[in-house]
Amino acid sequence: MGVSTLLPRSRFRVQLTHASTEKQPHKDGKPFSEYLKEKCPRLADPEKAFYFPPWYMPNGDMQTIYLYTQHYKPAGCPIDYERQIFEFSDGGKAAADWALPRRSAAPDAPLIILVPGIAGTSYDYYARSFIHCVNQQSLGYQVVVLQSRGCNGVSLVTPKAFHGGMTSDLREFVEHIAETMPGIPLIGLGFSLGANILAKYIGEEGDGCRFIAAASVCNPYDIDMTVSSMCMPSLKNRYLYAAALTRSLVSLFTNNQKIIMAGGVELDASRITASRNINEFNEEYTIKVFGVSSVKELNRSGSCTLFLKHIQIPMLFINALDDPMCYRETIPYGEFESNPNLIHASTRYGGHLAFFEGTYLSPWLPNQLAQFIQAMVEWNQATGHVGSAASAHLKESPQSQIQATLTSSIVA
Repeated sequence: MGVSTLLPRSRFRVQLTHASTEKQPHKDGKPFSEYLKEKCPRLADPEKAFYFPPWYMPNGDMQTIYLYTQHYKPAGCPIDYERQIFEFSDGGKAAADWALPRRSAAPDAPLIILVPGIAGTSYDYYARSFIHCVNQQSLGYQVVVLQSRGCNGVSLVTPKAFHGGMTSDLREFVEHIAETMPGIPLIGLGFSLGANILAKYIGEEGDGCRFIAAASVCNPYDIDMTVSSMCMPSLKNRYLYAAALTRSLVSLFTNNQKIIMAGGVELDASRITASRNINEFNEEYTIKVFGVSSVKELNRSGSCTLFLKHIQIPMLFINALDDPMCYRETIPYGEFESNPNLIHASTRYGGHLAFFEGTYLSPWLPNQLAQFIQAMVEWNQATGHVGSAASAHLKESPQSQIQATLTSSIVA
């Protein structure tokens, strides 16, 4: 007997936070939140929107740890990708993995641009389970996973890797897609740190954003508070979450040390590799390479909370309140209540990017995201709203210099 059978049903209801219905955008006389209630009942209908964690895996730590054991186990949701090596205007490169099958028979099929978490890849379970869900439901969408520089087998070619508020790479990629695939609806989907980058980018773009809609999952919102909490000297941070994230960053440095150290910025390799937490790594590497005055400023300026008020497209945010990596204290409820384009959904359980349910640990999250995206595609078709400015003239940009080359398929 587990937590879901002992506690009242109301404890497992998905809680929504949004602006008043009078302020929300409307379709067929229905406000945004009412439209989602009809189209996404397990997310937005108070009578049906519940998330029950597995009885034997009720807390966020257990779910999060289990999720990370699944990242390199393709059984259940095997996904094939076609890899694109994308070159940015400064010469840097990153992998954009296109999920197969590509929907070449429908050139106007919506394209979902997925931004993974810190050092995340297209192999990660949350990415594969979502794409598997989209394929199983035959929704006809295209999905591309844009990974950060230096990740998933693509070495750095410049000293700069990435940081939590770096939106320039996403901007260049979206502009390239908008120019090479004009007229197709674009949807953004971000996870963890990728959710912060996505939301910050959309806020920066304002009414010129090329996405028609977007979704954010387990967003940290306030990077300084999140990272500072993860740097506290607890056993959990020392041996689990902060330690794992720091190791991934240090590995990125050591795997690319030659090109980084040749970049003309004075760095101490021994101090970088000895970093015990994310702030120490950012102090020794990130702020120096990116020319930021301090780690505090890097975290502050990179937090998406500052930009939520400027988002002009429908955007869904999902957080679990027991997330052990992105804390409930960082959720900016006031921003969701004041910006009519935003809806926040919170679950009491679910961990970090996990959200498993049932005896066999089925993923709850992919279906909710797929339903939301389908609802937004229909909303866009009905209202004629183009948040991505796709019908407007293309922005002047340096993207004509961007090169993209295809390499062989990979299997995740």
